[in-house]
Amino acid sequence: MTTVSPGTATETVDRRPLWNRDFVTVAISNLVSRAGTVVFDVVLAWWLVRETGATVAAGYVLAASTLPIALLSPLSGVLVDRWNKKWVLVVTDAVSAIAAGAVAVMAYQDVVHIPALVLCAAVLGACTSLFKPAVRSIVPALVAKDRLTKANALTTNFAETTKVVGPLLGAALIAVPAVGIAGALLVNAASFAVSALAQAFIGFRPAARTARDESVWDGLRAGLRYLGRRRLVRSLLLLCGLVNFFLVSFTILLPLYVSEVLHAGSGAYSAVLTAEALGGVAITVFFLARRDVTPKPALLAWYIVAAGAALALIPLVPSLAVLIALAFVQGAVMGAFNTYFFTYVQQVVDPAYMGRVFALVYMIAVAVMPVSYLVFGYLGSHIIGVAFVYVGIGTIVTALPFLRMRDEDAADRPEVRASS
Repeated sequence: MTTVSPGTATETVDRRPLWNRDFVTVAISNLVSRAGTVVFDVVLAWWLVRETGATVAAGYVLAASTLPIALLSPLSGVLVDRWNKKWVLVVTDAVSAIAAGAVAVMAYQDVVHIPALVLCAAVLGACTSLFKPAVRSIVPALVAKDRLTKANALTTNFAETTKVVGPLLGAALIAVPAVGIAGALLVNAASFAVSALAQAFIGFRPAARTARDESVWDGLRAGLRYLGRRRLVRSLLLLCGLVNFFLVSFTILLPLYVSEVLHAGSGAYSAVLTAEALGGVAITVFFLARRDVTPKPALLAWYIVAAGAALALIPLVPSLAVLIALAFVQGAVMGAFNTYFFTYVQQVVDPAYMGRVFALVYMIAVAVMPVSYLVFGYLGSHIIGVAFVYVGIGTIVTALPFLRMRDEDAADRPEVRASS
């Protein structure tokens, strides 16, 4: 096992404590930029709807920000595995700061130029397609393997916290006369700039690899061959796609259920979303407080079964209090799933291919969303009273084959090969 001096990380480090300078810097930087992004999304949508009087423009911009993740992720994964992950984080945050700043300038000048906004959104999406696999891939090099669960619990906690704080902060900034729309959008650019500057000082140093001499297409083929050898990794990717297909339905069915079944308003809708995020915060705090455990692959499927059960129970007692309680449970279960999923992938995937695998995770998660919206949007418009029952049952049935997942590839893990 390679040893390094304090403050210097390499991709082969396996002895670093959780609360070291480099990991804390990456985690807090990610929190800052993620909070800025949530504020940006809320304020941008409000500004476009207010200025154009329709949601079409917001739809174009949203599509432009997500399409690069679905289309560029295979290429992004290869580049993340070839390049220094530290500088991928720094450069993508710096470019994102420029793109977000350009949107703020347009808002300051009160100019709604849709092609320019779409271009800025596409740049932000392309940067995200690189940033997300890079930040997940760099974590195992910054903390010890037996601290990965806590590391992912912390980042999941930060992500759920921004879901609670971000919209409130965005609304508050808009209400301040000296800040307004342009100032609130500028907060996102500033958050990216701060994140880029902070991450420039982490001590990560990549391990030398001959893979950097490969062409991008050779890198893609090598990644596919790797997946062909790793049945467990393929199962995890399939589980990710199926889970996202069913559970994303909560986003599109919830407002309809609140208004049509519960006959409640936006305050109730906001309360349910807050409860879901708080569930994720609560479970990750629990993980941070307890002793670290190594996740088992079948446990991931059990969490999905629990999430499906929570969804299926929603229509049985049509009450806002019940909905809030079940949303909290679902948030907690999915917070646990996300923490363990990322931890397990980081533990079983060869570091040389980790960027490609995480890029596929995000590509699959984004690619199934439009299909899910169409399917469950249609379902909700016809049987909203019981739609969650079908979603919950579908989720449970989907998870059942994965309950028998075993760590069959343990002998192929890098750390096992190194010690054999």
